[in-house]
Amino acid sequence: MKKSLLALAVSALAAASIASTASATTVYDKDGTSMGIYGRVQSVFYSENHGTDKENGSIDTSARMGFDLRTPLTSGIDVFALAEWEAANGNGKNDEADGFDARYLWVGFDFGQFGQVKIGKFEEAIKYAIGPTDHWEDAGCTGLAGNDDRRESTIMYQWSGYGVDAYISYAMARANEHLDGAYFAPQYENVDLDYSWSVALGYTSPDVLFGPIGFRVGYLAGEFDNDNGYDANGLPKASNNSWTETYTNQQGGTEYYATQYDSYDQWAVSAFWGSLAQGPYMAAAYQVRSFDLNGYDYVNGVLTTSTGDYDVSGLEFTVAYTFQNGLRLATGYEMQTIEFDGDEDSDVDAVTVPILALWKVNPNFDVWAECRLDAGTDDDDNGGKNFDYVTGPNRTTYYSENVFSFGARYNF
Repeated sequence: MKKSLLALAVSALAAASIASTASATTVYDKDGTSMGIYGRVQSVFYSENHGTDKENGSIDTSARMGFDLRTPLTSGIDVFALAEWEAANGNGKNDEADGFDARYLWVGFDFGQFGQVKIGKFEEAIKYAIGPTDHWEDAGCTGLAGNDDRRESTIMYQWSGYGVDAYISYAMARANEHLDGAYFAPQYENVDLDYSWSVALGYTSPDVLFGPIGFRVGYLAGEFDNDNGYDANGLPKASNNSWTETYTNQQGGTEYYATQYDSYDQWAVSAFWGSLAQGPYMAAAYQVRSFDLNGYDYVNGVLTTSTGDYDVSGLEFTVAYTFQNGLRLATGYEMQTIEFDGDEDSDVDAVTVPILALWKVNPNFDVWAECRLDAGTDDDDNGGKNFDYVTGPNRTTYYSENVFSFGARYNF
């Protein structure tokens, strides 16, 4: 299988060398059937504490490769597909385990003015609502939940017209799926999901002065898959969604307490003005993702249950300017708050300021410098509020650290 993928990659790169552009390069186009390829190879130096796997400074080299396919099915209906892989240590693997991991996979039907339907692995509709501030290399998205959630077994309908974009998605049950904000799951944001659905709606105006003005809203709701059953005490069995604590009370008896993720929902709003392609650009986004948890307390042979929740909310604002020579300068303000139901004293914040200078030397080559500055992240190590500790004492986000990176990328 690896040899087949390698041969495919080599063929794609050879075709790309014939005519490379900033977007997908069309390598076949006849009678409405087309195939385009695209990708990138990049090397980035990261300072220490730039993420959980970069306690020391490091250089990461990674690659992506994708195929964009389309063919007519019948009058007014096209079939399309896309496959994109992440390669080498860009997917978090070491050199001994490098290979290809699927990043996006879908197949769909294009009904022209009646919209599109696609099925596969991709972000849900809520991603559209939080997208306007998600344009950084590595230092952004502090306040966003959902920007990294690529769902398998997802179906989405999309319609666009008159400046309006509408999305509806439904994701079926999958195990061990990444879910932004599920910090307390035993596998740290990897959980078992039953289903989720999402809707998003937006409007983009014609140019007003230096560019279009856009507004977006979105909503998401989902349930966790808790079919592992319960033990003899009535506590949920250990799973990706639940965990149990055991302790001895003052009378010397053994008590058990279990917590289980039950459901979650999210809403988001955003707005932007301008374009990142050239000239000024401004954008803002606000979102709240709420998690409902069930608690089980087994004391002296008696089982009691309770409910609780916490919110992961985020606010982001960004400004950027892209010059005619391809140089983009950008900065912003990003904040994430974890709010615990009924315990305001335990709420914690992460606050950062990203700064980016990116130069698109030509359509195929980019270089950049980026930093993320701490702007008030809770980091009291003496028993007080600490964002990194609350989100997992053994895996830290390092939002309280000032970090930087330098990168170079070839696009094909």
